[in-house]
Amino acid sequence: MARFDQEAAGAVAELQQLVNDWGYELDMNDCKGVPELCTGDCNYIVGGNSHRGPAAIARFYAARNERVRTQQKDGVRTQRHTISNFRVSFRDRHNAALTFLLVNYSAEGKAPVLNLVGPTIIADCQFKCRREPGGEWRIAEFNSQPVFIGNDPFLNASVVKK
Repeated sequence: MARFDQEAAGAVAELQQLVNDWGYELDMNDCKGVPELCTGDCNYIVGGNSHRGPAAIARFYAARNERVRTQQKDGVRTQRHTISNFRVSFRDRHNAALTFLLVNYSAEGKAPVLNLVGPTIIADCQFKCRREPGGEWRIAEFNSQPVFIGNDPFLNASVVKK
């Protein structure tokens, strides 16, 4: 079982908040704040495709939001991410590896969404995080491996490598 000293325990709480902030940005802010949670050299891998740095991450989500606007009912997509099985390990005081399970529910249109059968995707996720000089933890790398993929063509277009 992992044991943390007081400093590490505080860092675990900060890292948990970073993951929660990331989930909030995905669900409640059209992903717009995700780039600010990342390091300047972040490698953000979605569906096997790498997006390097905040500008590339912002472009990825801007393209996603444009697809929502033009392809989804009323130009809206409702989604919620459940994050569980959070684990952290420290390489040193400034570098941590996080793993967690991500369960995504999503559909086109405004909430409440009716007739949802189940999650659209369940994935094993990893963050490599780095404490920046100002003391804030940031995502240096994001990657995920789908475990279950539902039948949602919109989501599958982003997460299934062609």
